[in-house]
Amino acid sequence: MAVAGGRILAIVDRETAPLFMGVGASVVEVAGSEEVLDAFRRSVVENGVRIVLVLKHLVEDEESLRREADRLGVTLLIIPSMGEKAEPIDVKKLIARALGFG
Repeated sequence: MAVAGGRILAIVDRETAPLFMGVGASVVEVAGSEEVLDAFRRSVVENGVRIVLVLKHLVEDEESLRREADRLGVTLLIIPSMGEKAEPIDVKKLIARALGFG
């Protein structure tokens, strides 16, 4: 599992890790869905991350991950994996929430 620095965390697979590192996000590479929740908890607690991006194909239990994000007070974005249809995101609302205003 490789980790790079930053206040935005991306939990991704090996193929997409360089893309997120290139924009300055902290990156945790996971091999499968069983590693996501543990990587999420550990990275948020140890690194003070405020925004977490997770590739949708890596999430087995989306509701549990969202509950954990709420408990830890971080903004969670489950983003479409390649080939999946994207849904609209209210970026202003998410930024406000990450800054503690929403």
